Amino acid sequence: MIHGKLCKTCGACVYNEPAVVVGGIRVCDLTGNEHPEQWSGVIDTGADRTVVPLTICEGLGLSPSDKRRPSGFDPQAPLRDIPLYYVRVRVGGMGDVKLLVYGVPRSNLLLGRDFLRGSVLLVDNKRLFWQVGQHGIRSKITTRFLGLR
Repeated sequence: MIHGKLCKTCGACVYNEPAVVVGGIRVCDLTGNEHPEQWSGVIDTGADRTVVPLTICEGLGLSPSDKRRPSGFDPQAPLRDIPLYYVRVRVGGMGDVKLLVYGVPRSNLLLGRDFLRGSVLLVDNKRLFWQVGQHGIRSKITTRFLGLR
């Protein structure tokens, strides 16, 4: 279970809306070789696939598994092939999540719905609070957040 405050000043916030920013993210290859740095990322529930900085993939010595032409919200934007890499993402006590991710030049991760699969995401914009946990786990925070007793 991981949780935190919504960020309003991280630069990842579009239109000054709060973003779910996660810190302490570890990325490793499928054999467990971990990138030496910890990363931050933004949870993007509109993204099908997670995106990681290309420097992580290069630092782990990964070769692209495939290439795809993802489309975004702008159908007029030019499409280009983006390499895909298999990695494991570790965040807090949630354990490893094996993902096929896009590797692009950027400074943080974008955690998509593939990362959230099998999880519960709670966001309270009014209180600027978020929490991600695995299905079937109810914490005191979740119980209070949902108004359950």
